[in-house]
Amino acid sequence: MKSRARSSKRRRRTDPADRYLLQLRKKLGVQTLSDTKLKEVKRALSVTRGDKVLAAALLGIGKTTLYRTLGR
Repeated sequence: MKSRARSSKRRRRTDPADRYLLQLRKKLGVQTLSDTKLKEVKRALSVTRGDKVLAAALLGIGKTTLYRTLGR
């Protein structure tokens, strides 16, 4: 039996409403909350030179929340 090779790069079909929202976000310069959250976590880690406990304290979140945010 031959196995079919599947392309590893599958295109995800986007709903027209999703495409519209993506274009609108880009046009207005609005970021999603998850993007903003990740950016701020990375910035806090940069400022604290990788000290995750201190970065979490600066952000006012627990270290578990910080790890969960980085895992996404």
